[in-house]
Amino acid sequence: MPDFSRPVFIVSAPRSGSTLFRLILDAHPRLAVPSPAWLYEMVYPYLYSYGDLASPENFMALAEDIFENPFIKNMKLDITPKDLVSASEEPTFRGLYDALHRHYAERTGKERWGEKSPRNSFWMEEIKGDFPDAQFVHIVRDGRDMAIDIADSPEMLPENIYSGAHVWKDFTGAAHASGKRMGESDYYVIRYEDLCAEPEDALKKLCDFLKEDFDGQMLAHHETESSKNWSSLPNHVKSGRPISTQYCEMYKTRLPADDVSALEEVMGDLLVEFGYPVGESAKPIPEKLAAQLMESEMISAPRVIAYRKWHADRRRERLSEGVWKLEDRKSLLRSLC
Repeated sequence: MPDFSRPVFIVSAPRSGSTLFRLILDAHPRLAVPSPAWLYEMVYPYLYSYGDLASPENFMALAEDIFENPFIKNMKLDITPKDLVSASEEPTFRGLYDALHRHYAERTGKERWGEKSPRNSFWMEEIKGDFPDAQFVHIVRDGRDMAIDIADSPEMLPENIYSGAHVWKDFTGAAHASGKRMGESDYYVIRYEDLCAEPEDALKKLCDFLKEDFDGQMLAHHETESSKNWSSLPNHVKSGRPISTQYCEMYKTRLPADDVSALEEVMGDLLVEFGYPVGESAKPIPEKLAAQLMESEMISAPRVIAYRKWHADRRRERLSEGVWKLEDRKSLLRSLC
């Protein structure tokens, strides 16, 4: 029977396998986990601007704004803001959020819904306040690999691995701090590397936490229509492939030892807390270089971002033409290409 009162929230740093993990859970016959909503990040902080939501006009304005969210449009829902208002059990943000995800679950014939937005890592207490019976699953990936992956991504920032290490530390630290304040039945950590190495064992343990029966369909997520559709997007191609260890421990072969040491100086303590081995003597980079790398990502002008990505493509072209070699560079902290 439906169990919509116990949603599952996936939290993580970006590029930590959370999309793969979402599609794995969505392949379960009882769990419906749509594409990210990002509503706690993009709408929740501004609820004050809607006034009294007991007013039908104000409540409809909130529903309409939710539907204009580009991430909600990705869900391709077959309902309108008016339908969502009618389906909401109460005139609140929580009511709309629940109705939205409940509709997705019902449309797909599922009995429990979930949600995956990396930035929910900073909103777990607020989510728990809205959904007291919610369970949180924190997927953690080695931050050294995550830093490489986000720098590799053509559509995401930051573009340098040093800033990426700070992103991993902030997201992972925030989610874990919130999780430790919750009960054992509310918060669960699964390492990306364990999921990739022993997927059936890792997923059976997860299902025990969720109080759901393990289903073999979770191991074949790449065969679902949801996975095929989502992996057609350039930034999520990898998520449509079978579970494998292909993207584990990339840092060992892709980064110079001094760069690895610099990343470990940023996040070494947290890596160790999650069971990742680190070197014995992490070395901080010069203060000026650290400032350059961090400040280079603190930009917002679209034309600047566009030019930087264009310039990176030009560098890749010259690399492929043999104009320069990766060996010409002593460090990859500033750029992987």
